[in-house]
Amino acid sequence: MMNMKAGTVLTAAQLQQHYGNFHELSPKAEFDPADVPDELVPLIPYAAFWGLSDDLDRENLVEAATPEITANLKLVIRENDDAIDAWLAGPLADKPPFSAAYIAFSAMRMAADYC
Repeated sequence: MMNMKAGTVLTAAQLQQHYGNFHELSPKAEFDPADVPDELVPLIPYAAFWGLSDDLDRENLVEAATPEITANLKLVIRENDDAIDAWLAGPLADKPPFSAAYIAFSAMRMAADYC
């Protein structure tokens, strides 16, 4: 596992390297990156990894994570909280059906809350 400051937003390749074998535990959420607001695009690797819509699968993944991994997730979410809120609690919140990206980002936030 690479030594990484907790608040650093990792690219997909860095996330895979940082997580090591743990990276293989997530089935990865699939969604269209074009559905993600520009300011949240750097968080796509996190949403793909943590954005599991099944509560039990997501909780099991969180419970299997190391403290370093969960600390990074929580800080990345906290540092981007306003932008995430602007999207998830914005006008789209009242207009289902929700995109797969919207659901993945919501689930990613739930994963961080569960940590």
